[in-house]
Amino acid sequence: MGIVFNVRKPRQFNYKPRFYDPNKEEIKELEAKYGPIGDSYNRKISFRKAMEEKKEKKISSKPFPMTKILLIACLVVALIYFLMTFVERWQ
Repeated sequence: MGIVFNVRKPRQFNYKPRFYDPNKEEIKELEAKYGPIGDSYNRKISFRKAMEEKKEKKISSKPFPMTKILLIACLVVALIYFLMTFVERWQ
């Protein structure tokens, strides 16, 4: 009977509705960073990881390099020297 009447099945779509929840996303990020969120007594804080993050943040701030300070100081000293010699010759 299937040969005489060619009945086709209706098309099926794989539609999966998606919903964005920013709170859920934030919770997932916190769980990935600190471990499962729940009982605060069982949560372990990784001090080593926290110190590494703090160190990376400190390095990324990039303090003024010592070589630049020395270069500026040398230029200022040279400028003062030339001004002093020029003032002596001027008089």
